Amino acid sequence: MELLRTKNFYQALTIFIWLVFLFIIEATGKLQIYINKKFFPFTILGSFILLVLFIVKLRKIKKEHSEKIDIISFLSFLLFLFPVLLATIVRPGNLPVLAAGKRGISQEFTGGDVMAILKEQLEMEGNYKKMNIKQLLTFSKNKPEEINGRDVSVEGFVYKQNNEKQGFMLVRFLITCCAADATPLGVEIVYQNSEQLKQDEWVKVYGKCNIEGNRVVILADQVKKTQPPPDVYLY
Repeated sequence: MELLRTKNFYQALTIFIWLVFLFIIEATGKLQIYINKKFFPFTILGSFILLVLFIVKLRKIKKEHSEKIDIISFLSFLLFLFPVLLATIVRPGNLPVLAAGKRGISQEFTGGDVMAILKEQLEMEGNYKKMNIKQLLTFSKNKPEEINGRDVSVEGFVYKQNNEKQGFMLVRFLITCCAADATPLGVEIVYQNSEQLKQDEWVKVYGKCNIEGNRVVILADQVKKTQPPPDVYLY
């Protein structure tokens, strides 16, 4: 019982809970929900530092004259654990189509490195060049001649406005830091049978890409329903 009244015990417990939380989201692949993939190495490094701190605190617990905890210190430990508790209760997942409508769908993307994309080995699906929405918008802004009139295939989820009957927006969320700042990117799809598609449904579109002013419009030859990819976000 004396141990439960020391600061070292609660410090070690707090660090341990964070370690378990980080291990679970890293092992289950849910880390991408919280941060951009490029920051993953820093999370691994942070987990290692926490492990070292946990070992240090375990050794200090054994000391006979450990500092006693007070109410202020106890509340501070609860504050540190609040994000873990919130993530456990809320269980964040992929952003819904409602978020796309509220945040406003961008049909332009100016931050893409077109040269990096040009160096990528873009796959072909028959006569269609396989691309994602970020790549399409990057090309349309920087090198429209490379994509205008080309047959492309691209996937995303369906977003309809005002009960559109002759088309829909194909949308993907772009993460630059974390899911909280995710930006919906979209391209307009002209498709006569769009009424058969459901809001938020994942599809793959095959068609001809046209650049109309600052917009990318795909005249769909066919639209196939598909399962969401393992990673639904773009980076």
